[in-house]
Amino acid sequence: MRAWAWGLAGLALLAILLRSAPLLLLTLFLALIAGAALLWLRICLQGVTYQRRFGSQRLFHGESTELHIEIVNAKPLPLAWLRAEDELPKILVIEPARLSSSHRPGRQRLLNLLSLRWYERVTRHYRVTGVQRGAWAFGPARLLSGDMFGFADREAIVPAIDTLLVYPRLVPLIALGLPSDRPFGDFRAMRRLAEDPLRLNGTRDYVAGDSMRHIHWKASARRTALQTKTFDASANRPLAIFLNINTYEHVWEGLDPDLQEFAITAAASLANWAWAQGQAVGLYANAVTQPGARVLRIRPAGHRDQLTLILEALARIVPYGRWTIEDSLRSEALHLPYGTTVVVVTALVTDGLRRTLLYLHDRGYALTLVTLGGAGETPPLPGVRRYHLGGREAWHDLTTLTLG
Repeated sequence: MRAWAWGLAGLALLAILLRSAPLLLLTLFLALIAGAALLWLRICLQGVTYQRRFGSQRLFHGESTELHIEIVNAKPLPLAWLRAEDELPKILVIEPARLSSSHRPGRQRLLNLLSLRWYERVTRHYRVTGVQRGAWAFGPARLLSGDMFGFADREAIVPAIDTLLVYPRLVPLIALGLPSDRPFGDFRAMRRLAEDPLRLNGTRDYVAGDSMRHIHWKASARRTALQTKTFDASANRPLAIFLNINTYEHVWEGLDPDLQEFAITAAASLANWAWAQGQAVGLYANAVTQPGARVLRIRPAGHRDQLTLILEALARIVPYGRWTIEDSLRSEALHLPYGTTVVVVTALVTDGLRRTLLYLHDRGYALTLVTLGGAGETPPLPGVRRYHLGGREAWHDLTTLTLG
């Protein structure tokens, strides 16, 4: 615009020197156009909002949800053109959409080019499919507009970030090659450990925190007050799943993404099985979750939100472990509830892990080792139940099965 200003000033000076009225009128007309364009440029993005809305921000693997992009021009000035560029994860399937590459790795841009009348709202509809586990960030968005003549443009950044969680695959134990009935043995506890939902022995008054699944509706109707079922003690031990997120002994060696996802799927499926059985289940890992770099430590419990907590943590887990799985076992095992069954899911069995498992066995823990990849070639450990799920071929077969 500065070049236009100098040009108009020169034209006006020329008109005065030549004493040309038509040239002076032309100069004034062009000045009016330039002023209008300058004013338009300054206020074109004022009152313009960009918002994302998801049908659901939590998806199971393979599920889809709606994504609505809402753009509003809340002012009396129309926009001849507006370009909206939204940063999206490249791994997810978004359709129908006009996409372009981004300078950021693993990202792509969703493009919307439109014109807006005064006080107009435009909503674009898309469908997002969760084809990969993770916590996926949508945003920031970049808005670009300008005057009607195309002399200049103005940019604004919409910093809002929305996160879409995609849970890991959940498969039946038989698909993993594990027995679906008592995969960790029929261990007997030395004292009452948990209530068995199959052994009803009465009711009591409802108190805050009781599971809605255990409400006795007929008794509540008779007494005109909520009643909670009570059960006999179960002989099932709580289950603590320890996930080794690393696939190599040293971080600098990198990672095997297939085996890592296989391990995460196995841990999620074991937790889902235990929760469905009414068993208290917890999850530990040698990694942190984002945001906040929180240690993945979910103590065994059987409440209705426990499985959701576990699946969300697995969706947010970072791909590199900050310490070894044996360090997690040593630090967490002493704080587990009495009689807990410990299940270790790992694609790597080191001498340190073997020594730690033997130590826990000597302390009276019930132990199960679930291995993947090359870890299946390690010799068995006395007193430790062992399952090997296979390697990359088994993972490929499992993904084909779940897609089917």
